[in-house]
Amino acid sequence: MAGALVGGAFLSASLQVLFDRLASREVLSFIQGRKLNDALLRKLERKLLVVHAVLNDAEVKQFKNPHVKKWLVLLKEAVYDAEDIMDEIATEALRYKMEAAESQTSTSQVGNIMEMSTWAHAPFDSQSIESRVEKIIDRLEDMARDRDVLALKEGVGEKLSQRWPSTSLVDESLVYGRDEIKEEMIQLLLSDNARSTDAIGVISIVGMGGAGKTTLAQLLYNDQRVKEHFDLKAWACVSEEFDPIRVTKIILEEITSSTFETNNLNQLQVKLKETVNMKKFLLVLDDVWNEDSSNWAMLQTPLIGGAKGSKIVVTTRSTNVAAVMRAVYTHCLGELSSEDSWSLFKKLAFENGDSSAYPQLEAIGKKIIDKCQGLPLAIKALGSLLHSKVEVREWDDILNDEIWDLSIDIVVPALRLSYYNLPSHLKRCFAYCSIFPKEYKFNKEKLILLWMAEGFLQESKSKRRMEEVGDSYFHELLSKSFFQKSISKESCFVMHDLIHDLAQAVSKEFSICLEDGQVHQISEKTRHLSYFMSKYDTFERYETLSEFKSLRTFLPLSMNSPALYLSNRVLHNLLPKIRCLRVLCLCGYRYINLPHLIGKLQHLRYLDLSHTMIKMLPTSICTLYNLQTLILSWCQELNKLPSRMENLINLRYLDICGTALKEIPSHIGNLKCLQRLSDFIVGQNSESGIGELKELSNIRGRLRISKLQNVKCGRDALEANMRDKRHLDELVLAWDNNAGDVIQNEDIMDNLRPHTNLKTLSIYYFGGLRFPTWIADPLFSNLLSLRLWDCKNCSSLPPLGQLPSLKHLWMSRMKGIERVGSEFYHYGNASSSITIKPSFPSLQTLRFEEMSKWEKWLCCGCRRGEFPRLQELCIINCLKLTGKLPKQLRSLKKLVIVECPQLPVASLRVPLINELKMINSGKLQLKRPAGGFTAPQTSHIEISDISQWKQLPVGAHILSITKCDSLETLIEEQVLQSNICLLNNLEITYCCSSRSLQRVGLPTNALTSLQISHSSKLEFLLPELLRCHHPFLENICIAESTCDSLALSFSLSIFPRLHHFEIQNLEGLEFLSILSSEGDPTSLNYLAISECPNLVYIELPALDSAWYGISGCLKLKLLKHTLSNLQRLSLIDCPELLFQRDGLPYNLRELQISSCHQLTSQMDWGLQRLASLTKFTISGGCQEIHSFPREGLLPSTLTSLEIQSLPHLKSLDSKGLQQLTSLTTLFIFECPKLQSFGEEGLQHLTSLTTLYIRGCPQFESLIEAGLQHLISLEELWILHCPKLQYLTKDRLPNSLSCLTVIKCPLLERCCQFGRGQVWSCIAHIPHIIINYALY
Repeated sequence: MAGALVGGAFLSASLQVLFDRLASREVLSFIQGRKLNDALLRKLERKLLVVHAVLNDAEVKQFKNPHVKKWLVLLKEAVYDAEDIMDEIATEALRYKMEAAESQTSTSQVGNIMEMSTWAHAPFDSQSIESRVEKIIDRLEDMARDRDVLALKEGVGEKLSQRWPSTSLVDESLVYGRDEIKEEMIQLLLSDNARSTDAIGVISIVGMGGAGKTTLAQLLYNDQRVKEHFDLKAWACVSEEFDPIRVTKIILEEITSSTFETNNLNQLQVKLKETVNMKKFLLVLDDVWNEDSSNWAMLQTPLIGGAKGSKIVVTTRSTNVAAVMRAVYTHCLGELSSEDSWSLFKKLAFENGDSSAYPQLEAIGKKIIDKCQGLPLAIKALGSLLHSKVEVREWDDILNDEIWDLSIDIVVPALRLSYYNLPSHLKRCFAYCSIFPKEYKFNKEKLILLWMAEGFLQESKSKRRMEEVGDSYFHELLSKSFFQKSISKESCFVMHDLIHDLAQAVSKEFSICLEDGQVHQISEKTRHLSYFMSKYDTFERYETLSEFKSLRTFLPLSMNSPALYLSNRVLHNLLPKIRCLRVLCLCGYRYINLPHLIGKLQHLRYLDLSHTMIKMLPTSICTLYNLQTLILSWCQELNKLPSRMENLINLRYLDICGTALKEIPSHIGNLKCLQRLSDFIVGQNSESGIGELKELSNIRGRLRISKLQNVKCGRDALEANMRDKRHLDELVLAWDNNAGDVIQNEDIMDNLRPHTNLKTLSIYYFGGLRFPTWIADPLFSNLLSLRLWDCKNCSSLPPLGQLPSLKHLWMSRMKGIERVGSEFYHYGNASSSITIKPSFPSLQTLRFEEMSKWEKWLCCGCRRGEFPRLQELCIINCLKLTGKLPKQLRSLKKLVIVECPQLPVASLRVPLINELKMINSGKLQLKRPAGGFTAPQTSHIEISDISQWKQLPVGAHILSITKCDSLETLIEEQVLQSNICLLNNLEITYCCSSRSLQRVGLPTNALTSLQISHSSKLEFLLPELLRCHHPFLENICIAESTCDSLALSFSLSIFPRLHHFEIQNLEGLEFLSILSSEGDPTSLNYLAISECPNLVYIELPALDSAWYGISGCLKLKLLKHTLSNLQRLSLIDCPELLFQRDGLPYNLRELQISSCHQLTSQMDWGLQRLASLTKFTISGGCQEIHSFPREGLLPSTLTSLEIQSLPHLKSLDSKGLQQLTSLTTLFIFECPKLQSFGEEGLQHLTSLTTLYIRGCPQFESLIEAGLQHLISLEELWILHCPKLQYLTKDRLPNSLSCLTVIKCPLLERCCQFGRGQVWSCIAHIPHIIINYALY
């Protein structure tokens, strides 16, 4: 029998859900109890069955017949409406059940739940329900009549138009970008099979439709080396319908060049077996869809007799096919590169493939191929479509059209076929993904939760959880190339643009992603809405949504902006009216204040409030009985959840990590459906105690249990029943930081033993004297990572060496540990049998940190080494450690030993080391191969005693030298200048020189960065070092060091690539001169000199486009410059500094002066002569400045003025401001005495666009500022002005787009929405933010 592949119609899954709802016992019981017309619902079911019978036929015909397409759209709409009605009935039944259960509890609790229910729910209106059902029935009856008019047939119906079968012939001149994979796969074909037991090796090529799988197989099939290698070859195009008789016959005819008339499968297979027996054959099975292993086994049977080395190449769209056929190698065929895509396109679109005569078309063509995203079939189709067309208009039309809308008879059917062959439940899930924009990176877990909320996950007959069903759906779509793994974000997935176009094509009437914010694109059919968040999402943007009450999904998509605002009116006046919402996401909006009316969203199943500043949830949220997912992660101001959370009986996913919650809500153990619980914060009473975990046996993934000091005794811990939580992967057990000061009951830890399926365990601040025995039990065979942190009372480590799969072990601040010995590796005393078997057989990372009392590390004496697979060993801040390190670390790649001064001389066998860091530690000898460290290359060395090295390892890209007392000797020697040492980064810290350098032995062939810090006697080092030519050096940093009366001078000509030079806190530096002659090559664009207490003189070079910053040089008196082209200069905290006679460089564009007391407004700064100055900042110091800026002080070119922290500034000088005719931004920060904007205020600043006032506690009124005259003002910010209560008497300018008032209580009252004293003057402003809330 043929293995036909038939996909179900899109609506089939939706209708099946409806049928199940109509037949459910809960719904039937409720209908009878509320006297709903049962016959009416049965009639609805019958009408749905009538249209269901022709769905498969309609699914195919819609692509050719627009009337059928419209019929399907109308049917989908009716089904959506029917689903909403059935959901209302089911929800009402659930509410009735909940309230009946509540009535059995105490009177006060009944009052509470009934009070919530009263304002959260309207009374159930059975007449309204019946009326709506009747209308749907009428629509379905019309559609049933129309199905005959449209000639829709029952059953499978028509099939998609047949495709030509592929052949083995290929035009190699149209193949680009496949040379590398072709050669790799040819080598596989020519080699013996990887599995010695398999005579036939299966190689699969997997990719989405149009990726070029068949073309690659054709290249392999026709290669001369392949032809000569195999005795027999056959090409068979299998396609969607897997018919073993047809395929067997094709293979036979290919091999024998004869025809076979029989359809007797037995005869065909016997003949095939005889033909291939002991022959080495190559068989290509092109375009395989069927995933039934029995079909493959049937086809494979006669081929088994082939000679060893026989190969089968399979091309398929599904990785599941490759798995079923037991492929020994699978290549997932990716997209072509931009270069190869252009070469292919150019070959087809231009005569002779030459685009040089058409530069305009070439530019458009490159944009067109970007739309194809490297898909060869699409590139070929568009290239052929444009062949010989030379009109720019024609090319622009193709560029601006969606490929899905073009008349291309190759691409669209190829992609549509993938969709058509999906089962109906996957069609819904795939179509839903059109809600994401193109190139959007989506998370698998989040998408499954969204599918679940929308009701797309069918109940499994095997009783699999909905999340498991969703996971299988996701992987089916991934295996069939509808999804791809993201390259840039490892944990995420994307859709190819053309696959995204397909999703939009099948769902566009009901799903929309607003990438341009145009809400008018939404229609009454729209059920799923996503949009890109903007900085200010106002009520006006979404006001029309109130008309579309059937909307199910409200999903904003973040652009990772730091502060995003959603209008409070959207939350309070709009969203509660969209009663059919199933998905509501407000993630990333800064300020969220949910109204009590949220309780009216009874269909809601997914609520995401993460990364918001929400402070509390309304109690009505506890009446959302359908809620499945509640995400509150990183709501850092949320410190309490409502008290009746246990009513959310369908809640499956609760994420509260990163919140400020003090304890878990009471009775959370009643949430029996809970699958994911990020955190359990143990409360002090039994209702929120650890015993509430007892019934949560289904929680999985990661769980953090904190505040364990609130567990009173071992019996309470046992009540948590942690042993039964078999689905947990990661467990964190945490006490409060100070809880470890009290010695705790070890029984508590003993009884918190988790299930042995656990993969990751972390323990923080445990205060017991010993660890529980279970922590090292070999039965924990799945445990991969273990972290022990600040368990200060434990005096010995458990025998963790017995854990068979442990890969990563971190121990930090274990203050009671003095000795690590045999107890660390195994139980009891060492024996001969134990020493043969290695400890820590899987460990790859071992880290000890801040073990303040640790003195000895004793090895267990295992012959094969204690850590046979250890790759990374870090020992940090273990000041007393004196014991030996393990010797045989043959797999070690990274060794870090920091602040372990007692560690004695030791020798280690580390042949694979590639990163070494030793700071303030004993000498260490590394046993290397005879040829030194040659492979792999060592990338990072940081070591305090480098005297043992005669030659650095090959490719030591980063070298840090620390605590070397003879630095000059080291720099003079050849060890750093080896030709094989590609040293990029040299760091010198805590070193000292005793004499002047005689020569410099630093490498010049690759050194790009030199950093010197915390070192002394630099007068011996720097003069000679900065005279040596370094052609590749880009960065020099000298910090936190000392020298003796140093006058430093050097020329930039010896550092042609230097772009960053910094001196910070170099004590003893008195004179600095940096020279640059005209014509010298130089790249310097950043120079910073700070905190040099003895520096009195600086001479700086003339450079274009450079930024110079000088700060904290308390004795600096003179700044000399030839700075004709300097653009940016910052002078901070240089109280003695005076400008030279010529003043500042005349081309200066940006200037900052802060706490430079000699530079006051009473002196002539000469700023008005700076014709290019656009930005000026003054801050700190200037004690005598009471008014600023005085008339004529600042140039009229100024566009930005910042006034900060002037302690005695009382008013701005309006005459001085009046001259700033180009000023666009004015910032005023932290001026504690500022009270006035001067006599004429700011009214002359007609070009001002931004005014920012913060921290001016004496300001009482802004009326005198004349804000109404600022006709260009766009943003007005007023923050932390507690006395300010008057803003304006007149309407603020129409140009103003945003008014922000924060921490100004009096002014906030005046600006209150709709009621404030000045509301009429500000109501026209599009964005008004009061204390982070957007109105």
